[in-house]
Amino acid sequence: MANLQQYSKAVVYVNSLLLSEEASVTIKRTSGSQPVKTVAKGYAGESPGSPMTEITVSNAVPSADFELDPGPYLNLVEIVEVTVFAAGRTLTVKGSIIDDNFSHAVDSEAKLEFNFRGGPGSWQ
Repeated sequence: MANLQQYSKAVVYVNSLLLSEEASVTIKRTSGSQPVKTVAKGYAGESPGSPMTEITVSNAVPSADFELDPGPYLNLVEIVEVTVFAAGRTLTVKGSIIDDNFSHAVDSEAKLEFNFRGGPGSWQ
């Protein structure tokens, strides 16, 4: 019999506001490096770049109101702090909400998805 274990859930905060309607979160961290190619070596390595953290959050939308309206952050390019708790660790990044998307369809929940881009982040 396989060894069973409990697996992690994630919890997301934006500017210390718990997103209790969060349905999914995706975190992508990139080094921003550029490939270095030479005639003799071909691929020779990587040139350092600007590391970034990109976070996509999908939130269910209650009929009363949006839990978080990204509009003001988008319009003013306001710096926000996104914190994700998962697997007993914390990732906190400051950056900007760069876009959002509201969707609704027959036999589907209303949801609001937003994309965040910030500096490098590390799980602590």
